[in-house]
Amino acid sequence: MYNLVYKSIANTLLLQAQIDEMLEHARVFNENNDITGCLLYHRGIFVQYLEGELEAVLALFERIKVDKRHSAVDLLSSSNIYTREFDTWSMAYLEGNIPNEAYEYIELMVNPVMEIPDMSVIPNPTSKRFWLAAKKLLH
Repeated sequence: MYNLVYKSIANTLLLQAQIDEMLEHARVFNENNDITGCLLYHRGIFVQYLEGELEAVLALFERIKVDKRHSAVDLLSSSNIYTREFDTWSMAYLEGNIPNEAYEYIELMVNPVMEIPDMSVIPNPTSKRFWLAAKKLLH
C-alpha cells in the first residue's frame, strides 16, 4: 500500500457545481482502481491525499499533473503505508466553508504550505496527524 500528498493551484476559482462534477468523476475512477483518499479545496488551492497500490496511485498522479484545471502541482510527500486512512471513501471531500474551530485548524496547517512552501510546520499536510484531523471532520 502506498500514499502520496500533493498541492496545486486551481487555474480559476471553481464553483461548487464544478467541484461536484470533478468529485463524481474522481470517485468513479478511484473506485474502479481501488484508490481512496481525501481532497481539500481552499481559496483556490488543492491539497489531496491519495492511497492505494503503488502503480495505481502513481498512474493517477501522472494524470493529475497534466490536468488543465490546475497548475504548480507539487508532490509534498509519499510513502509506503500499512493501512488506509480513508478506506471507506473513494474520495472524501472537505469544503472550505465548514464553520468550526476544527476547520480553522486545518486551514492554519494548509496556509503555511501555500504561503511558505519550505516551512516545516507540524502537523502539516504531509503528516498523518493532519489527515486524521481531516478525517474527524468528515464524521
